[in-house]
Amino acid sequence: MPIRPTHSLLLLSFIAVVSWCCFSQTALQATSPAPASAGPSKIAFVNINEAVVTCNEGKQESAALQQRFAAKTNALKVQDDELKKLKDDYQAQSAKLNEEERNNRLKVIQDKQKVFERNYQDFQTETQEAQQEAMNRIARKMIPVMEKFLISNGYTALFDVSNQQTPVLWATPDSVITKRLVEAYNAQMATSAPATPAAPATPSAPPPKKP
Repeated sequence: MPIRPTHSLLLLSFIAVVSWCCFSQTALQATSPAPASAGPSKIAFVNINEAVVTCNEGKQESAALQQRFAAKTNALKVQDDELKKLKDDYQAQSAKLNEEERNNRLKVIQDKQKVFERNYQDFQTETQEAQQEAMNRIARKMIPVMEKFLISNGYTALFDVSNQQTPVLWATPDSVITKRLVEAYNAQMATSAPATPAAPATPSAPPPKKP
């Protein structure tokens, strides 16, 4: 009876594809249209996925999610290592085992394989949903910053190059606004962040009583 290999564990990488299309069309339609320009069109290009994950908030979300799922990642790694050892031992010793021992070991491996695959699938689903929610939340807040940047710089159209349905073969470097969008978003978030409340003043000690 063949032994299936274990899955390779995915690292928690947050340079994942963000489902930009799921909210961008609705959100952008809700914003005010750019004023008509009498001059030639000025087109911008952005990698919205890159902007989301490289802004300060995106980096903070990435670190938070890695910490949140660290225990489950380690638990899966332990299960994966255990399965690999069981399979290696079986392959090395199977010729010396009788049929009953081989069947018993195979059953143990297969049972643990099923548990691992179920846990791994649950882990993938949970992490992907958490990543998607975090990235979409940032991107929704980035839309008005992006619109303000485009209008103030006279752009008349924007293309998202992270969308595979928007292939771009060539563009001038100054028309790619990803880095500038990240800088504008970081600045906006820094100014809108609530100020840290000052620590309460320590009351002074009462003067010593006179004898």
